[in-house]
Parts: sequence; structure tokens; C-alpha cells
Amino acid sequence: MAHPLPSRLFLSVLGLMVTVGMASGCSQPATPAQSTATAATLTTATPAAAGTTADLVKALHPRCDVGEKILNYLATGDNGGDPQLDVLLSKYVGVGRPQARAIADQQIQQCDADLSKQEAAQASAAAAAQASASAAAVRASQDADKAAAQAAVKATQEKSCTAIGGRVDADWGWCASTVQGNPSGEPGSDCANASLAFNQDGTLAEWAFWNTKRSYPGCFRL
Repeated sequence: MAHPLPSRLFLSVLGLMVTVGMASGCSQPATPAQSTATAATLTTATPAAAGTTADLVKALHPRCDVGEKILNYLATGDNGGDPQLDVLLSKYVGVGRPQARAIADQQIQQCDADLSKQEAAQASAAAAAQASASAAAVRASQDADKAAAQAAVKATQEKSCTAIGGRVDADWGWCASTVQGNPSGEPGSDCANASLAFNQDGTLAEWAFWNTKRSYPGCFRL
């Protein structure tokens, strides 16, 4: 009685790597002695189980090209040093050629599917990381430009305010007088209250010059 095909012999690339390991180095290549023994066994296998791998599905990934190893195992029971074959496929040893080929095809396709998913996930993660890095670079550039512009405005404020004998009041954002007292002697003209506004570029607002000179004479060099 023929054995039923496995509903799904899951070959996880990250876990069992059953048949993936067969071609990727999870098991060592057979020694000449092993190869001779396998070949001898194949000659005594039933015609239904023996045969070439020409009619198997083609693996999309080199690591999944494990059809020959599976067929040899199913025909001979010789795991070639890979115990995972016994774990997953031992109950199918000796099945006829059509069923053995179907099992090998299933293993190859599952291996390809697992690797394709892994590659897609890696590509997606790489794209997301690149997009995040690009966005971060743009923000960093914008922040640098903003900081440079702010520094330029502050430098202009210092220069224009100092030129008229004032000082930049960082708390209020204006140019305050450095003159003590009330040089003019006029009521309400104490220099402690004298100030000039800045334009956005850091230069002094000329529209306030007239009022400052009239209200606080002698408080600035205007």
C-alpha cells in the first residue's frame, strides 16, 4: 500500500533547514566511500524508486537544489550523514518513483518559498531603513540650515546694536540702551526704558529711530 504524501513537510530556512541544509553546507559532502556505497545501493533499488532528477522541479535557489539527495534517501534509506532526513522522511523510504519524486518536488518548492519570503522581508527592511535614513538626513540638513540662519541673525543683531551703543537683550529680543540714568533730564526719558526693535534679518528697525531719539535722547548714538 502506497504511503500518503506528507501534507506539508515544512522546511524552515531558519529552523529545520532540512533540505536547505542538504545543499548549503548543513551536512558535509559525501566522501568517495559514501558515494560508492550509495551508488551500489541504488543499483539494487526497485525500478520505481530509482532514477534521475531530470524530471524534478527546478530549484530557484542553489541551496534548495536537494532533489537528488532526497531521491537517494527515499530509495536507499541512507541519510548520508544528515539525520534530518530520518526525522522528516523516514516513513517514506521505499515508496515508488512517482511518489518519491512528488515528495522531492514538495521539499524543493517549500525550500524556495521559505527563502523567497526571507529575501522579501530582508528587502523590505532594507528599503524601510534606507527611507528612514534619507528622512533623517533631510531633517538634519534642515536643522543645520535653520541653526545657521539663526546664528546669522544673532550676529547681525549684535553688530547693529553695538554700533549704536546698545546691547542685545536676549530675554526680550530687542536692543537695549547701555547708558545709565537720564542724560536729557526730561521726565520719563530714563535710558533704562530705552530700546529699539530688530527686523527679522537682525538689522535695527529704522521706523523706531525717530520715536527713540525723541523719547530717550542721549540713550543711543543715533
